[in-house]
Amino acid sequence: MVSSAEMMAECWVWYGVAMSAVAVRFVSQYMVRKRNFIKDVPVDDFLMFILTFIYTAAIVSLFMYFDIIEHIPLDNNFTPEENYVMGRKLGILNILAETSIQTTLWGNKGCLLLLYNRLTLFGHQAMIWKVVSAYIILAYMAVIIALYGGWCRPFSDYLVLQPGNMECLTWTHYNILQLTLNLSTDLILLIIPVIMISRLRMKIGKKLLLVCLFSLGIFVMLAAILTKVNVFENNVEPVWFLWCVREVSTAMLVGNLALCMPIARTVWFAVFPRTASTHNTTGAKSATSAAGLAAASKRSTATTEATGGTASSEGGESSRWGASPARSSHHDTGLDMETYGKVGLRNKTRRVSVGEESV
Repeated sequence: MVSSAEMMAECWVWYGVAMSAVAVRFVSQYMVRKRNFIKDVPVDDFLMFILTFIYTAAIVSLFMYFDIIEHIPLDNNFTPEENYVMGRKLGILNILAETSIQTTLWGNKGCLLLLYNRLTLFGHQAMIWKVVSAYIILAYMAVIIALYGGWCRPFSDYLVLQPGNMECLTWTHYNILQLTLNLSTDLILLIIPVIMISRLRMKIGKKLLLVCLFSLGIFVMLAAILTKVNVFENNVEPVWFLWCVREVSTAMLVGNLALCMPIARTVWFAVFPRTASTHNTTGAKSATSAAGLAAASKRSTATTEATGGTASSEGGESSRWGASPARSSHHDTGLDMETYGKVGLRNKTRRVSVGEESV
């Protein structure tokens, strides 16, 4: 059995790690956008900034709730006045913590969806993005409605130590609903980037790195399952305290680590300068090759227009779907502007290619 001091220490360690990831995210995004950091701030960065305060409220509420539970002999009989005061205090902290946790979890899902859209992972499948977004929003609304107006009735039973409706103490039906919607949305957000990135035309190393970054949601799902397992096994004791901290903190890590690559690359090249020189040499060769291909493409286009012909691919592939040499040079760097920090965002729009369909 873990002591209360160890549990408190682990709680604040998780909080420190999650907030460090948030800080690294914003530093990395500043490295990408430089002077346009404030002007061109994307919606997901703004949402993450708000989520840091909601996440802090969740951790503080959980900490205060557990601290009160540890110092109150719940097995003793309380006077009506004591029952009212303690029940009201614990109930408010409990509801505040749960609301903040769910808002943080679903807020991070929203940040990932906005990031996927910003990286054009959906391409022409914009309707899929809208459907997934609608499902996640409706799932969050269902969880909040179930928390405030679901199985715990009257709501005042949340604010007493011994409620007449045991659902206000065990939260069994609410936990089943929350787990179902939470895992289903996490699974969707896990499948989408894996499928889309696997179809991108880029080096296998970058593909694997991006898939690993966007697949960290597996740990959020695992933490969610273990949280509910502990709750179902002992639903009247605060054994869920640490698992709630782990779950919401892991969600914060997953929502931020994917955008920490620019500073990670800077640190890597500072520690291994030879890798940086090799990378720069390769990049220069690639840029030279791309420039040559682009020049050849221009000459070919000019010749075709002069002869009155039609532009088509040599292998019979329609130019509508065939990627031009200029666009092919961006296949390896389509996602670099956010995840790798190679390309600035000022007045530039870049697309990636999915399979044979230009996006």
